[in-house]
Amino acid sequence: MKTVITSANKSLLNFAELKSYSGLFKYLSLRDVSVRYKQTKVGFAWSIIRPIINILIFGFLSILVDKSQSPTDKFLMVSAGIIFWQLLSTAISEVSNSLTANANILTKVYLPKIILPLSSLLVCVVDFLISFVIFLIMFIIFKGLPAWQIIFLPLVLLYGLVFCFGIGLLFATASVKFRDVKFILPFIVQILFYASPVFLSTEFILKLNMPEFLKIIYQLNPFVFMLNAFKYCIYGNFDYFNPLYFVVSLVITFLVLFVSIKYFLNFEKSFADYI
Repeated sequence: MKTVITSANKSLLNFAELKSYSGLFKYLSLRDVSVRYKQTKVGFAWSIIRPIINILIFGFLSILVDKSQSPTDKFLMVSAGIIFWQLLSTAISEVSNSLTANANILTKVYLPKIILPLSSLLVCVVDFLISFVIFLIMFIIFKGLPAWQIIFLPLVLLYGLVFCFGIGLLFATASVKFRDVKFILPFIVQILFYASPVFLSTEFILKLNMPEFLKIIYQLNPFVFMLNAFKYCIYGNFDYFNPLYFVVSLVITFLVLFVSIKYFLNFEKSFADYI
């Protein structure tokens, strides 16, 4: 007789069940961190090399486009945008690949499947912390101590990770059945990179001679607020804060999270049929 083990409630997240699997969550998180650069020559140095290359490329590009700041200030500003964007984009990528990358686990044992995308976030945070410590040392050398608003940094990081988890979970769930999704996502992330204030400020972009509806669409992008909030934590001044778009950003973030979790829970019982 075949026994099928299922969760008690498939319509909502079962937090009690998730808590009982906390040991597995820790194991999967640490496993992802340990194997990420296991077979590479320079190991965790890649978490430094990648942002440095991007900082150099987009630092020089931003200087050519916007000459309103000194090269040092410009490179520091670009560095802040790059390392935070790397956290956001990597979180989306890792979460979106978490289910198909762990297909063997999904088909062999029972576990709350949402643990897999959740555990994939730790490696993104570790990479970010390495880059951020280096950036902070550079910032202190050239600019002194960051603003007191740095106390809000954990909230900004949490907010960014929640949004990226929602997007990643949506694509992770869809990619189980539709494998083409994993080819579409990098293209979308690349568009969002140029549509966000990663290496050019929001103030500079909004002053460009472009149609008003494009400026509205730009400000509706939740990444705009997140990146500006991250820079605010370091510099102490907010680049074009608009309360309306802040509220819209919050609504979009939690709407994406709600929809993605509902989609995941409704579809997870069929994962084994497609994996």
